Amino acid sequence: MIISPEVIAEQVMGYVVWASELIPTLTPPKTPYSVAILPKWPHFYTWLLQATGYLLLDNKKKKMLIISQQSDDKKNIIVDSNTFWPMLWQARKISPSKLSAFARSIGGKLSDKKSEKLQENVHFQLPFLRVITNTKEIIHVSIGDTVTKIQIKKICTWIHTHVQEYNIVLLTNFELSPSTNLKKSDEHKQIVKSIETSSLATPLLMIFQNILKFQKKKPEIVAYVNPGDFNKNGSLLTRYICAVG
Repeated sequence: MIISPEVIAEQVMGYVVWASELIPTLTPPKTPYSVAILPKWPHFYTWLLQATGYLLLDNKKKKMLIISQQSDDKKNIIVDSNTFWPMLWQARKISPSKLSAFARSIGGKLSDKKSEKLQENVHFQLPFLRVITNTKEIIHVSIGDTVTKIQIKKICTWIHTHVQEYNIVLLTNFELSPSTNLKKSDEHKQIVKSIETSSLATPLLMIFQNILKFQKKKPEIVAYVNPGDFNKNGSLLTRYICAVG
């Protein structure tokens, strides 16, 4: 079954309304945010958090850098060279020369154009981008699991130079340390600590922290979901988070 663009747009707007009603702190900031951490999956269960994050980003910016993580080429940063799937009557394609220049500047590699996994990482972001934001240009990069600090530094240097033009979205979920009977307040503290702690094991968090340090900002956790709240044994450690800065 193919869902029409009109129906997709209505669904996204529904999530926008719910976000405004369910998250009391969701108000337009005096200074718009430039970077957001959003869940990477499961797509159909985290759309309220997606809508929240995109609503808080600087709507005047026309360019978006989306950063995901991948394990297919663990030692490299892959620059997505696919044409993004048409969504809401629009397809996005950046000139090969511009993408090549971008890849060189961050020490990355251009992807195989048949890489469906890379496309899947951003496919479910597109409705939010095209309904909520004014984004006209999308660049997607995917960070290998074992990249070095030097590689992280290169992409952060590029972001520092272009953050006035680009909103940055980092797609990642959080895994908490195993613990029994963790109180909600303690869980929140553990999430904050995770966001503020650098580690090569979590390269996207390193990028998030680097951007905030450069902009002299502190992270703000807007909302998060504990899927264990809906599980009988409550033992799930994954958290879906919307954090901005």
